[in-house]
Amino acid sequence: MATRADHGEGSCRPISTGKLAGKWRVQYVLEDTTGVKKRISRIFPTQREGKDFLRSLKRSDEVAAIHKVQAMTFGEWFTWLSENDWKDSLDPKTLRDRVSRYKKYAAPRWAGVPLTKIDPLDVRTFYQKLKDDGVGEHTRIALKAGLVRAFNQAITPYRRVPHFWSNPFCLDMPAPARREAVALSPEEAKKALASKKLDDSRRAMLGVFLLAGLRLGEQMALTCSQLRMSEGLILIDRAVKLDAKSSQSVGLPKGDKVRTAVMCDSLKRLLQPVIEGLKDDDLIWPQASENKPRMKALVYATWRRIRKEAGLPENMSPHDCRLTHINWIEKLCPEVSPTTLKEHVGHSADGVTEVNYTRPLSNAQRMMAVRIDSLFAETIKSDH
Repeated sequence: MATRADHGEGSCRPISTGKLAGKWRVQYVLEDTTGVKKRISRIFPTQREGKDFLRSLKRSDEVAAIHKVQAMTFGEWFTWLSENDWKDSLDPKTLRDRVSRYKKYAAPRWAGVPLTKIDPLDVRTFYQKLKDDGVGEHTRIALKAGLVRAFNQAITPYRRVPHFWSNPFCLDMPAPARREAVALSPEEAKKALASKKLDDSRRAMLGVFLLAGLRLGEQMALTCSQLRMSEGLILIDRAVKLDAKSSQSVGLPKGDKVRTAVMCDSLKRLLQPVIEGLKDDDLIWPQASENKPRMKALVYATWRRIRKEAGLPENMSPHDCRLTHINWIEKLCPEVSPTTLKEHVGHSADGVTEVNYTRPLSNAQRMMAVRIDSLFAETIKSDH
């Protein structure tokens, strides 16, 4: 027997029995331009909320959405997001890479397809073809993430498709094998830092990665004024970033979080010969001809030399040094609280306006410096 909901009027009725007794059930039937019907049934705590929702359906908010998107293609929607939404929420390089992958691999297949006409079976075939064509695993995973994100935003918050629509791009795709991180023991790190093949500059760079846990971009932008030698702190208020065209610039650290990282005495001794004679604004590792950060490619070339001269594993990266540093503090320095560690490495920090640039070393930071020193001081003193 047909109900009022089936005839487009909808209904808002009280529930008199069961665990939902006292609440109100709203029912409504939506019909798209192809004649496909979808029943909506929602529960509300009050009659007023239920009727407000029913009125919104009667005004054809969602019905209109169905008609509106018939002409909107996935390509038009993806372009709109990249120009109006993502540019404000994504790093320029991340946005550039997402758009580039879409244009190269997905646009030929999906740009002209209406949002409501994307068939999951076609999507599965598309994913399989990418694999058969030899598109790399990481590229396929990243491409899928961009497609899923775009369609999710079409559902909410922008309501380009009805809220009950499922995402056709959310199909299983095997995750790529995770790169195995390289973590050094304190003894291996001591040996690397003590290598006689390293000069003072490269030894200090390795020390900044291992003993302070700085990110690569933070190391590249590090200036003499950021080293608070008397306080045992490094002010991390800048980092090298890449824009949409891969051009380097100096801006705030990741997440716009300014912080102070602990500098142990062992790291001070490694940095001392490198900063002698430098002015406050001088970079620690500048370009050869001017006081600008080195290009990232050159920094990686320097890292490869450090890795060879220090006898580090062939696949070790600067980020592995940061992971190693965090691992030491978590596993070998139980006295250091998780909060202190997070502030130290930049996983949680005060905003720019809240940072006290003259703040002295806290008791927790002082304890961290002592514990790191206890792992390295003797070897660095005796071997270097």
